[in-house]
Amino acid sequence: MALPQHVSVAIIGAGFSGLGAAIGLKRAGRHDFVILERAGDVGGTWRDNTYPGVACDVPSQVYSFSFAKNPRWSRAFSPGPEIQSYLQHTPREFGLGPHLHFGTELLSPTWVPEAQNWLVETSRGPLTADVVGARTGPLPDRKPPAHAGRGAAPGGDA
Repeated sequence: MALPQHVSVAIIGAGFSGLGAAIGLKRAGRHDFVILERAGDVGGTWRDNTYPGVACDVPSQVYSFSFAKNPRWSRAFSPGPEIQSYLQHTPREFGLGPHLHFGTELLSPTWVPEAQNWLVETSRGPLTADVVGARTGPLPDRKPPAHAGRGAAPGGDA
């Protein structure tokens, strides 16, 4: 699907925060927005972190959308794949499909004073937006731990 030329809101990231923002816009009657996601699926950290034993570190009942409770969590601290499945279901439930643009990495947002909007350069071309909401979260990129044989730890020796 092609990017629109202009939207009211460009949401960057399709993890919990980005999906929540998009659903909030829809629930408020706003439909002129896009969700730009560099990967090929929703989920953010839950999509990207698949190491053995990955799980939620807070009770799952509070680590879900207040408007989309999941009474079927398998345990109090749900495993990562279960959380990812919940996040994959959410866009379908709330009709976000037409707003999602996968494989679309943000290259640079630039405020254009003359136009009073943002020029949003992406890996799939530009668009303009009245508002840009960065919802990439604190863990957008993997950071493998340093350990013996892998290289030096930050501030330490190999």
